[in-house]
Amino acid sequence: MSLDHRTEPEVDIATEDVLPPPLGAPADFRERLVLALRTTEPRVLEAAEAGYRGVYASQHDYVVERLSEHLNPAFAWVLACATPQSLQAGYEAGVVVVWSIPLGEGTCMVFETRLQPWA
Repeated sequence: MSLDHRTEPEVDIATEDVLPPPLGAPADFRERLVLALRTTEPRVLEAAEAGYRGVYASQHDYVVERLSEHLNPAFAWVLACATPQSLQAGYEAGVVVVWSIPLGEGTCMVFETRLQPWA
């Protein structure tokens, strides 16, 4: 008995070059992003990826780091006096949203997304 390969359907396999995840992101960055956002819509995922800011202990740690860049070191104590919620609200100021995806072990991936003017 011989196998006739002519009866096998031809299958086109599309390959796609994918850029590596952002610098410092976990190897499963995109999988985590898809699961957290519950979408595979390319535009949504690209926008989220563009907003990736790194791995931090919390969103609050990210906001404090960003604000510290603009604050005279002598006034760093001011950041400790504000609640995390008020500090983040002031940082976002209706222009951006800071959000995160937990990684476990006390860390998370932090994202900063610019709000659309019509949103």
